[in-house]
Amino acid sequence: MINLNQTEQKLKSAVLKLEEDLRGIRTGKSHASMVEDIFVESYGEKVPISHVASIATPDAKSIIIKPWDKSLMPAIESAIQKSNLGIQPISDKDQIRLSLPSLTEERRIDLTKVIGKKMEEARISVRQARDDFRKETQREEQEGKISENQKFSDFKHLDSLVEETNKKIAEIAEKKEKEILTV
Repeated sequence: MINLNQTEQKLKSAVLKLEEDLRGIRTGKSHASMVEDIFVESYGEKVPISHVASIATPDAKSIIIKPWDKSLMPAIESAIQKSNLGIQPISDKDQIRLSLPSLTEERRIDLTKVIGKKMEEARISVRQARDDFRKETQREEQEGKISENQKFSDFKHLDSLVEETNKKIAEIAEKKEKEILTV
């Protein structure tokens, strides 16, 4: 039995996943979240960079990573090179510096396409949650567990939740596109 609260949680998690996915997309301004979730090999385990180093953004075009254990610098550099950031790390004594080049117009357009894809993935998960709830509610009505009035009431509430969630998804994507397209 799927209840409305569970479906609402699925809708919220779709929005949170979208926000998380978009946080890693480069906008031309540096921010720690661009690198904090890149996994690095540390003492035989893969851990996010944020677990083995401090990350700072001294200005809009650079990121400084200071590993707590200096022996991890090569592993961090390698992980950054293997990531899809397209940034070459520069070792500087006890820290790694990343200089962000300005985004080209072509790259900005590519990134907006990535945003569109991520937005569509979020909408698909919203539709899936909606469809699951509708099927379960239909089944419960046929089995006599809920009344027809309850079913329609639940559907109406669900539709308003889905509409609200889709608006949030569109707003989040639009905001990120504006960040990317702003030179």
